[in-house]
Amino acid sequence: MLLPGQSLRGLDPVADKPEELSQEEDLRFILSQNNKPYALLMLHMNDLKELHQQDAINAFQQVQLDSTIVRLCDSMGKAERINNTVFPVTYSLFVHFFIYLFLVILSLALVETSGWYEIPLLTLIASTFFLIEKTARNMQDPFRNRPTDTSVTAIARTIEINIKQILQQPNVPKPLAPEEFYLM
Repeated sequence: MLLPGQSLRGLDPVADKPEELSQEEDLRFILSQNNKPYALLMLHMNDLKELHQQDAINAFQQVQLDSTIVRLCDSMGKAERINNTVFPVTYSLFVHFFIYLFLVILSLALVETSGWYEIPLLTLIASTFFLIEKTARNMQDPFRNRPTDTSVTAIARTIEINIKQILQQPNVPKPLAPEEFYLM
């Protein structure tokens, strides 16, 4: 089983595969490809083609399912582009420069008005801006296996639950439980 978040996180996406979810030839095909999630989508497209040839689904159903897979592929590409976006080092340097510049100008403006409150006030304001900057830095990489990451594994589990319920399968898994206050 391909775990959707594993590939984006740089982990092995075919680890811990349940036997009932993939055939050995499909697994060999997936392992031979560089982009394993895309390889899985290609296998789904082949299955749709076979179902249509066997008249298990009609042309309208095939078009609708094909459209769904295309949208899934588009979303996968968007997530990969987000994952591969590199923020230049100058971005962080400029942010720090402007925070320091703002604090210097603010301290000069507060000299006459705040008196001995100036240092605690500047410390509070500086802490706020630096915390915001640190939060932004952590959020710019949403697939790095941290608590602030996008919970793609939990989203995939919810989709799996929904599909199994629609198909009325008996072994519907439970939703993922948070690990120490967060979902991965």
